[in-house]
Amino acid sequence: MRMAGNQQEVTLLAGVIGLALLFLLLLHGPVRLQAWLYPLARQAAQAKIQFETRHMERFETEHFVIKYTPADQASLALVGEAAEAAYQPVTQMMGYQPAGKTLIVIYPDKTELRKAFGWSGDQSAMGVYWGGAIQLLSPQAWLQQDGDQKEQFVRTGPMVHEYTHLVFDYMTNGNYPRWFTEGLAQYVEYRVNRYEWVTPQNKLTGNLYSMAELEGGFDDLPNQALAYRESLAAIRYIAEVHGQDKLNGIISRLQQGVPVKTAIETVLSMDYEQFNREWPAWGKDHMQQDTWDVK
Repeated sequence: MRMAGNQQEVTLLAGVIGLALLFLLLLHGPVRLQAWLYPLARQAAQAKIQFETRHMERFETEHFVIKYTPADQASLALVGEAAEAAYQPVTQMMGYQPAGKTLIVIYPDKTELRKAFGWSGDQSAMGVYWGGAIQLLSPQAWLQQDGDQKEQFVRTGPMVHEYTHLVFDYMTNGNYPRWFTEGLAQYVEYRVNRYEWVTPQNKLTGNLYSMAELEGGFDDLPNQALAYRESLAAIRYIAEVHGQDKLNGIISRLQQGVPVKTAIETVLSMDYEQFNREWPAWGKDHMQQDTWDVK
């Protein structure tokens, strides 16, 4: 019966929402408990997304399942090609391949993307990783109409960045602070596409946020561009001064449930305070500060 079917859907949705809330609580839970329950909560979050997008169209590539509305039929090839172009370099750099196919959801405009996340009217993004899925703003909503749209979307679009978030999340089961995953995603993006997000507001030559501020409320910092730029500086400092193997060593310890502070101190053989003095100075001297010639 129609009524019974609706009741089942409501029950299912209530269950996955409850587990999705557990997903958020686990971000601050004990390490062993988090390692055991985090994958279950992530699956619940995925189930919630699948339920909410159950009426959308579906398209599959070798490594991805793409859900979309009819308005984005023309964007499928572009998104699919960009996703597959990101797969090999990201998994190779990270040394990890997620099992199964990754879900990508395309929203036709900013309003629908905001609605999916419950954002306020001034919040927006080209792409978001959450709960084992990548959710994108339609390329048609932001790509420039002139020039090579494929090259523009592959190089400056969100696929490499968001897929790195996903791979890293599966590797570590959420055992990381926000600054580290944002820095890592930008670093992979920098290595793969030679792309950096540089604006007049995020130069590293002025007043910077402290690590305590980055760790205490990354998303609430008023200058998000600067917070992102600083997180990239910290990761690039590790990889370019101490070596890629040291960055991999820190990630390996995060996989084991070691806190990021302990992982950095152990692998780099320096205390956390010294690390937090050295990476800002290195970023100021070695990273791009101007927007006009960023490649």
